Amino acid sequence: MQLKRLIINGFKSFADKTEIDFVSGLTGIVGPNGSGKSNITEAIRWALGEQSAKSLRGERMGDVIFAGTDTRPALNRASVTMTFDNHDGYLKNQPDEVSVTRRLYRDGTSEFLLNGQDVRLKDIVDLFMDSGLGRESFSFISQGRVEAIFNSKPEERRGIIEEAAGVYKYKQQKTKAERELANNDDNLARINDIIVELKHQVEPLREQASLAKDYQQQSGEYHQIHQTLLALEIEQLATEQEKTQGEAKVTKETIAALTAKVKDLEDQSERLSAVDRQFENQLNQLNDQVLSRSMKLENLSGEANLSSERSANAETTLADLKERLARAQQALTEANQRLKELKTKTTAAAEKEQAIKQELAQQKQANQDPAKLNQQVEVAQNHYIDLLKSQADNKNAQAALQKDQQLAASQNAAHDRRIYELSKHAQDQEAKVTALLTQQQQLQAEVDEQQTAVEQAKTDRDLLQQQRAAQQQAYQDELATYQRSRARYETLSELNDDYAGFYNGVRVVLKHKDQLPGVIGAVAELLEVPTAYQQAFDLALGSNLQAIVTRDEAAAQRAISLLKQQRAGRATFLPAAVMRPRELPSAVLQLVEGAEGFLGTGLQLAQYPADLAHVMANLLGSVLMVDTLPHAIAIANTTHHRYRIVTTAGDILNPGGSLTGGQVKQGRQASPLARSQEARHLKVQLQTLVETLKAKQADLTALTKKENVAQAAWQTASQQAQALTAKLTTITSQHTAQAETLRQAQRQLAAAQQADTAQADLSAKLTELQHQGKKLVQDIAEAQATIENAKAAVAAATASSTQHAATVNALKTKLAVTTNDLQTLNDQQRQWQTQARDAQAQATDLQQRIEHITATAEETAAEKASRTATIANLQTELKQLKADQTKLTQQKAENRGKLSQISARITTTYEQQHQAMATSEQQAVALNRVKLGLDARLNTLAEDYQLTYEAAKEAVTADHAPIPELKSKLKLLKRGIDELGPVNLNAIDQFKEVNERYEFLTKQQDDLLEAKQQLEETMHELDETVKTRFKDMFDQTNSAFEAIFPQMFGGGHAHLSLTNPDDLLATGIEISAQPPGKKLTRLSLLSGGERALTAIVLLFAILKVRPVPFSILDEVEASLDDVNVNRFGEFLRHYASATQFIVITHRHGTMVAANVLYGVTMQESGVSRIMAVSLDQSQKEAIN
Repeated sequence: MQLKRLIINGFKSFADKTEIDFVSGLTGIVGPNGSGKSNITEAIRWALGEQSAKSLRGERMGDVIFAGTDTRPALNRASVTMTFDNHDGYLKNQPDEVSVTRRLYRDGTSEFLLNGQDVRLKDIVDLFMDSGLGRESFSFISQGRVEAIFNSKPEERRGIIEEAAGVYKYKQQKTKAERELANNDDNLARINDIIVELKHQVEPLREQASLAKDYQQQSGEYHQIHQTLLALEIEQLATEQEKTQGEAKVTKETIAALTAKVKDLEDQSERLSAVDRQFENQLNQLNDQVLSRSMKLENLSGEANLSSERSANAETTLADLKERLARAQQALTEANQRLKELKTKTTAAAEKEQAIKQELAQQKQANQDPAKLNQQVEVAQNHYIDLLKSQADNKNAQAALQKDQQLAASQNAAHDRRIYELSKHAQDQEAKVTALLTQQQQLQAEVDEQQTAVEQAKTDRDLLQQQRAAQQQAYQDELATYQRSRARYETLSELNDDYAGFYNGVRVVLKHKDQLPGVIGAVAELLEVPTAYQQAFDLALGSNLQAIVTRDEAAAQRAISLLKQQRAGRATFLPAAVMRPRELPSAVLQLVEGAEGFLGTGLQLAQYPADLAHVMANLLGSVLMVDTLPHAIAIANTTHHRYRIVTTAGDILNPGGSLTGGQVKQGRQASPLARSQEARHLKVQLQTLVETLKAKQADLTALTKKENVAQAAWQTASQQAQALTAKLTTITSQHTAQAETLRQAQRQLAAAQQADTAQADLSAKLTELQHQGKKLVQDIAEAQATIENAKAAVAAATASSTQHAATVNALKTKLAVTTNDLQTLNDQQRQWQTQARDAQAQATDLQQRIEHITATAEETAAEKASRTATIANLQTELKQLKADQTKLTQQKAENRGKLSQISARITTTYEQQHQAMATSEQQAVALNRVKLGLDARLNTLAEDYQLTYEAAKEAVTADHAPIPELKSKLKLLKRGIDELGPVNLNAIDQFKEVNERYEFLTKQQDDLLEAKQQLEETMHELDETVKTRFKDMFDQTNSAFEAIFPQMFGGGHAHLSLTNPDDLLATGIEISAQPPGKKLTRLSLLSGGERALTAIVLLFAILKVRPVPFSILDEVEASLDDVNVNRFGEFLRHYASATQFIVITHRHGTMVAANVLYGVTMQESGVSRIMAVSLDQSQKEAIN
């Protein structure tokens, strides 16, 4: 098979219809860059089904349609048609000439045609699958593909061999098998869930069916005896009611009489109590007065005694204080006299001390110490020597300065020029340094600012990354919750749709609900109850959960006819039109509403369609919901066991007194009610989760965008900071170098200026030295005179020093004695001054105390006289008050005696009244009990048996057993029925149906397991096939590669190797080559041209092993040198006999090898055209 013709119309730059006829051998396509050569290759790939716009160098598929130029409008359609010569039957089941057409319209509509007939893309792909043709086959080899061979990893390189081996379809088959296996596993998981549910139903139904017959037998006997017992008890209670009513009337009359008597006695008691209170108040007042005066009298007596004691103590204290005052005054007089004497002596001693000190000072002043005078001589001599040294140094310095001054004068002119030049140079350098410093400071500020921006951008990015990670985790958690809830919801929905757990008859009717007008649904579907009470409702309703609600009886009849026709079992129907509510009497409801633990009636706690309220009232109106069993028993006793009571734990108290309870079996299957409720809740939860997921996804997307923006901002800021830092480093280096140059110039200038300043300093220093020399001459003469005077003073002082020393010593001794006497007198004077102050303070204090005690004694005497008179008056008043107190106490005792008699009569009457009221209450309770008993039995007859009392009475036989015997027998039957527990009367049919379905699904489970095994075996076989074909193709390709390599390179050798021969499904392929004159090495270590030629050799090796009808080469030899291009062209000509080559090239060696050349030009801007040239040997030589 060969490519015969290519027709391009409106594809990319080929605006006009262009037809290219291809011949056997080698066809070359040439043209300048940008003329549209590669558009021909892309047109062929596009026609064969390429779906990637990017692979065709576009953003979207519409970009392949001619987009127009300045002079041409855009087209609305692109079309490419390929015609193949199929005479050899290469494409099976196709005619001798096969045409493939692809069209694309501007509106996005596309068409594929095979031989003029509309087909699908899949049909085109399948046509060329394993034919060596196709979008990614070796029919298309580009320069990029050649580069991919030597740039790719060994694991990626295996794809070349896989493609040549034709294992693509096997991989597709394996992918399909993996999808089927996943679907099979999903189906198996769902069936496993249903089987688990059904398995939980089979055994309970088996047990229920075995109990059904026993229940029917005992229940029939129970109801018959119960009706007889109810009729007899009603008759007995009616007689008891009449008798109790008469007795209650008499008791009420007695209570009225006693009530009147109690009221009269209470009035008398109240009057006497008022008198008693008056006596009590008067007595209290008298007691208060007696107590007050007694306490006051006692206080006054105590104060009088205390005053007498104080007066006696005051007289004693006053005498003692006066005596002490006299002694203190005498001590004060003595101290003052002694102080006066000491003051006179102290003044005389001080004057004597001062006279001695003055005389001693005069003696010291008149005498000179010879030792000190010798020291003065020595100091004067040392000063003289120093002055001589200074004079010599001065003369030497003057001579040196004069010599330096003469040398500096000879260099003055050159030195001035040097200072000028250095000064100007330093100024220039300082200006440059200042400019660089300013620039450095500005850049440093910019760098600091940019670095702050970088840190802020990094902080923002890190924060956003943390927020995105947290949001991602929250989204994943929420998604996991959604997936779990959805899986559970789908399982429950499937079970609900199949009505799993319903009796067979019920399920059949519900499945045909659409065909049965008037069927509303099962009770379990229509009810919604609080989750906390779900178990209670399950047990309270029992099989009624599966009762079917219909609009009327006609709908129920139609459903029953359906069940009979299909022999599908039985069902219970609740026609809404005829159902009557059963609710608690208002009196009973009021009675239980205040009871502890009462939650409400079943009807109050449930939710249901409003139009079915009366139906639900029939089922739940008289069912009481209670929190615990003890509370339930208390309420049952209050209502005399007339109503069904259910606790939240599932305990049931039935009418009549029986109890059902215990541990509910763990792991039992969920009831239809529970399953329906859970599905409803999950549906709402899923809707909420979907909204939550959308919100979290939106938040996550927003955070991701913000993170990307922050990342970009950080990167931009970092790059800017790096650029500024680099610039700052450069400027800093320049500033450092320039500053060093400035410092060097300043040092040179300073040295020069210092030299200039030194010349001026020479003259000043010389003048100064001359002045100092003159002064030194004068100082030396003065020093000589001082030495002579000091020596004379030393001689005179030595003669008089002995006599003066004796006088001074005598004066010092006299001064020490006088000073010691003066100190002693001062100490004595301070002591007597202290004693005088103490005596004065003591005398003052004693005088004040004496005055205070005298005044206090006078006040105490006056108070004593007044207090004595007050005591006499209080004693008189107290005596009269006690007499009044005795009289009033006697009157109160007499009134209390009368009050006690009245109280005793009231107590007796109260007891009689309470006894009568207790009797009345007992009678009322008895009447209420009888009434409730009658109501309960009449209601039981009406509700449970739909009988009146008269009808039940007629059914009672004359030879009936006594009531106790009937009760005993009824209790035994009830116990037997209760021991059976809830009984499903349809259990046999249900068990049969559920068991059949269980066995059917188990068979399906086995089929799925078998299918899973077959799929796994198929996948294994496919893997083995892929391994075999891959290995065969690899070996053949390696052999061809080893043979072709020396032909293309003119020597050398090469080979292919597997990186992991033990894993043929994942092993990579390594290429090793040894060009002529080189060592054997890996492909990656060769030069660029050698790698390209080696890759081309590999492609030719594959083409040799598996030839293709035609191959399009797009500038694959672009990186080869001329010698290798010529070899490449010869090789193409050699293989052109087996494969049709179409080569896009601009290399002369390839052009020479071509049989036909097509030139692609763009004479009109943006529009490609084709020119064909058939080359003979002479033309090829001309080109060459």
